[in-house]
Amino acid sequence: MKLLEQLENPNFKLSKSDKKFMDYIKKNIANISHTAIAKLADESGIGEATITRFVKKMGFSSLQEFKLTLAGELKEKCNQYIINNHINRNESALTTGRKLLDIAIGTLEKTLNSMPDTLIEKCSAVIRQAKHLYFIGLGNSGFTALDSAYKFYRIGFQSSGFDNSHTMIITASLAQKGDVLVAISHAGYSPEIIQTIRLAKKNAVTVILITSNKEKQTKYLADFIITYEAKESLLETGSIVVKMAQFFVMDLLYTQVVKEMDEKAVTNKQKTTKAIQLLHN
Repeated sequence: MKLLEQLENPNFKLSKSDKKFMDYIKKNIANISHTAIAKLADESGIGEATITRFVKKMGFSSLQEFKLTLAGELKEKCNQYIINNHINRNESALTTGRKLLDIAIGTLEKTLNSMPDTLIEKCSAVIRQAKHLYFIGLGNSGFTALDSAYKFYRIGFQSSGFDNSHTMIITASLAQKGDVLVAISHAGYSPEIIQTIRLAKKNAVTVILITSNKEKQTKYLADFIITYEAKESLLETGSIVVKMAQFFVMDLLYTQVVKEMDEKAVTNKQKTTKAIQLLHN
């Protein structure tokens, strides 16, 4: 198995440190090959000895061998493909567009087909009773969190969105029973997200997790888990397919809430729309 494939599907059981370092590698894939071990350790928060053990678990005798192999595979992959192995560098833009469209449609179909019956309805019921709604996410998931908070705010909810780890932690520490936290995490194991959820749960806050990961520990802290079926390769961090899957789940949840609110949601949306129009008069 090639190194890039192992990074997607490791053939050994990952420790917490392994998961953390692998996540760091994926986020900094282009820089790993020319970064000294001391800097890797400092930036990832993983000890040098742990990094050495990790590359040996991956089947390499040394970090240098790991780096050289990674650099070679990245170069080979970039020469052959853009984004993933479905997209060829030499194909036309329209051909690429058709492939991306097929991937997007397939992603949404898989997401919907894998969703348990009544899960959205249960989450909608919890949200409708929330004293305050908090949406959190980091990086690209942060965009989804902020957008979602705004959507619910426009129909009358006390709703806030956060994409900064400090404000997430502070908010969770002050949240109260009756509040609902919606955490959006593609990987499902970001330390900041996990810590925020833990603090929220200590305050008896109901937690809904939206993630692509069906196995990570974040799930076991949440009251409800909605998973989507989108994956990113190492070269497509922040892909439109992942964003689309997250927005699809949030739109489904939002639409269910609106359906159950009946005329109240429409009335609130009309009020906020008219209020905004005053700015242009």
